Amino acid sequence: MAKTTEVWIVEGMEGITRRQQMGRLAEWKKLFLAEAGASAVNIWEGGYGEYNGAWLYAVEFESAEAFGKSQDRFLANSKSFDDAMDVWQKTPMLKFRGGGLIHHVEI
Repeated sequence: MAKTTEVWIVEGMEGITRRQQMGRLAEWKKLFLAEAGASAVNIWEGGYGEYNGAWLYAVEFESAEAFGKSQDRFLANSKSFDDAMDVWQKTPMLKFRGGGLIHHVEI
């Protein structure tokens, strides 16, 4: 069965410590595992946080269908996502630089 991974590249905001960035990434991980139906969340550091570092943030889904259902839940503006977005917008710690989807197919 094909799996789908959503990958984001994010950087820390100026003046935000590595520890604060990691805390926000952990919040996202918890939310995606609990609310979005992700099967796993992996985070890699692409440089040191205090030195304009970057993070690769990968959210794994068991299938493209599971990813689509996750998007449906997000776009339905569930209270959990609204509350999280409200907090994140008031206290920005990371900026998105790019991302995409990877579809893993076993042949």
